[in-house]
Order: sequence, then structure tokens, then C-alpha cells
Amino acid sequence: MMQKNSTLKHIKKKIMNPKITIRQASPDDLFAMTSLLAELFSLEKDFSPNLACQREGLATLMANTSSTILVAIYKNKIIGMCTLQSLISTAEGGVVGMVEDLVVAEEYRQKGIGQSLLQAIERIAKEQGLLRLQLLTEQNLTTESFFKANQWSATQLVVKRKMFK
Repeated sequence: MMQKNSTLKHIKKKIMNPKITIRQASPDDLFAMTSLLAELFSLEKDFSPNLACQREGLATLMANTSSTILVAIYKNKIIGMCTLQSLISTAEGGVVGMVEDLVVAEEYRQKGIGQSLLQAIERIAKEQGLLRLQLLTEQNLTTESFFKANQWSATQLVVKRKMFK
């Protein structure tokens, strides 16, 4: 936890808008984060908003000591979030991270907030000794150019899923 806080202090200096704060999420943030996920899932073709499920997922992440949820705050309002989960990779021979949710409220996009959240998550992952980060993203020009500009590369892997509920 101490390392996460020192990383967040460093990130605050780099945000394009100095009035934006990035911090560790707290249980009081669940409602606002659930709303952000609803916004995100309304854009994605593979998912749809389900407030009860999203709130339960966020609460489960918060209870997991190997997960991180960061929020971006502007004028006491949560305007963005990013989550990090760890898992074991046999390919890497150790712990890697999955960036599950990166979202900025529509009216605050294109201001460097998403980039700041992503950089904060990347620094935390490095401090935790994670060997790699990966994420799933929609295939569209906006997200492709965002991740390319942040030095994320595409892979040859294709995601498959099987639902059990």
C-alpha cells in the first residue's frame, strides 16, 4: 500500500490539469465507479450495463489485496477509473497484470486523464514486480491510437469466452 501512495504522488505532478487527483478507490466510490462502468459498457459490443453485477464486481476487486482500483477526481467528482488485477502466467513464469477497466467520463476525455490513470497503473504494476500487463479493448480507431501512443502493442492472440451464467 505504501508503494501505491508514493506512485500516486508522483503521478499527480504529471497530470495535464493540476486540479485532477488520482487516488486509490474507497468503498464510498462504488456508486460513481458503477456509473462509469455503465458508460463504458454501453459503448462496448460484448458487454452491457448491469449495475448490480458491476457494483458486486467492484466490491470484490476492492476486497482483493492483489487488485488495485484508481479513480481520477475533479472538483470532488469521480471522472475516471482504472482497475488492475494480477494473475499467474505460465508463459512469463510469474505474476502478470490485467488492466480490466479504463474509463473516463465522456465530457472529460481527450484531456490526458486516461493517460494519467494508465501511467499510474503501469507504475504500480512495476513496483509490484508484475512481468507484463495486458488488456482487452474494443477495436476502433480511437482506442487503437490511444494505446499505441502509450506504447501498448497488439498481439496475435484472439480472445474467446464461454459464459456460465
